[in-house]
Amino acid sequence: MNEVLFWGAFGLLTEVVFRAVKNTIIEKKANLMGHTSLWMYPVYAFGLTYGFDFINFVISNEMVRYLTYPLWIWAVEIAIGYPAVKMGLRIWDYGYLPDRWHWNRIISFAHFPLWILFGILVEIIRAHI
Repeated sequence: MNEVLFWGAFGLLTEVVFRAVKNTIIEKKANLMGHTSLWMYPVYAFGLTYGFDFINFVISNEMVRYLTYPLWIWAVEIAIGYPAVKMGLRIWDYGYLPDRWHWNRIISFAHFPLWILFGILVEIIRAHI
């Protein structure tokens, strides 16, 4: 249970930091303010706790696993984001990107390399906790 709590908090904090840095670099807002939705807590908590175990079970080759992290993340974003939008919730929004770089503002093709790095970071942390 502690692992679930840790990964939920880690995910939220990572997202807030990412958005703060993005706003500083892209929008030239030096206030380092980031945000996220509390709806993301269970997504990170259970996804990072159990999802990575599943992915490691399915794909043992490190390089293949790294390259597929964006596909797994997109699957989760579609599975959660699409029904959420249909219910009137926009938990995250990639609408700030040009249209060709996102699908329905739910998944971001531009974040492909970031999702690889995020997956590797999670693997490194998981190896040390």
